[in-house]
Amino acid sequence: MTKNIDLHTHLILKILNGLNSKPIDGKIKFQKITFLVLRNFKERFEFFDFKPHKFGPYSESLDYALEEIKNKEEARIEKDTIKITENGKKKLNELESITELSEKEKKNKELIEKAIENIKEDFINFTSNEMLAFIYKSYPDYISDSIVADKIDYEKLFLELYDKGELGISKIAELMSWEFQEAYNFIKKNTKLQIL
Repeated sequence: MTKNIDLHTHLILKILNGLNSKPIDGKIKFQKITFLVLRNFKERFEFFDFKPHKFGPYSESLDYALEEIKNKEEARIEKDTIKITENGKKKLNELESITELSEKEKKNKELIEKAIENIKEDFINFTSNEMLAFIYKSYPDYISDSIVADKIDYEKLFLELYDKGELGISKIAELMSWEFQEAYNFIKKNTKLQIL
């Protein structure tokens, strides 16, 4: 069991430490960023056992491990902001120094680190509702237990993300299952920005 907890701890601390330790706004967003990071790493993804939940994909073991880390003062949760502490950075260094990895594991570690940086950077400016809209449209299998999916105004949120420069027209077309021209017309009709 300790090995599992260390794997959870290691991943959580890496995510919190990523992008220059930029804090993550809330547990919902933390769960979704972790979900997106692990989607590309089947072995690790299955280990965290994400299931459909009230607010999208949810891993009970991830939530439990985050609470353990908080109790050990390796992370701080204040006003729904989660950030790594100096103790957490020390623990992360300790975990990384005692772990001997095969060449395959080293490569996998590098890929996970890159995924953490990319996903955290891509989604750090999303609100929780924007994250949920993106997740629900990208992974509809996780809508079944949602209490908010049918209340989300997807068009409005994706338009706001477009205005903030977070989503492009082709991604909106993909998420909404539209042809590119339909998404282009939607953006042109509903935005102040002029499309040339």
